[in-house]
Amino acid sequence: MTLHPDYPLPDVEDPVMRPFWDGARAGKLMLQRERATGFMHWPPKPMYWKGGGRLEWFEASGRGEIYSWVVGHEPFLPAFRHLLPLVMVLVQVEEGPRLVGYMVNTRPEEMRFGMPVQVVFERLTDRVTLPVWEPRR
Repeated sequence: MTLHPDYPLPDVEDPVMRPFWDGARAGKLMLQRERATGFMHWPPKPMYWKGGGRLEWFEASGRGEIYSWVVGHEPFLPAFRHLLPLVMVLVQVEEGPRLVGYMVNTRPEEMRFGMPVQVVFERLTDRVTLPVWEPRR
């Protein structure tokens, strides 16, 4: 797939988010929690937070449900024109946090609150793979 020159890519080298992007590239949805309590952090904290050693990354289930969504009919960047209509979602994953993303393999009229979804991964470049969502069947 050739990306449009205006397609915004995440900074996969950012030290806070790198485990998330490395996991996505490996087909895993990675989340962060406190070792002692299991308390989830999203967005993630730096590993040195409160003296370091308190946080860990783990592979999440990749399952969740639609908390909210909106359908985009006009591209806010030319790079997204091919995705229209774009169903942008807020997914509450089974582990608790709510993640922003977009749906694939579904039509806008199929969307509903509480719809069960699962993560799938869309490779954009050799370095960037996005977690996106599809209906859980």
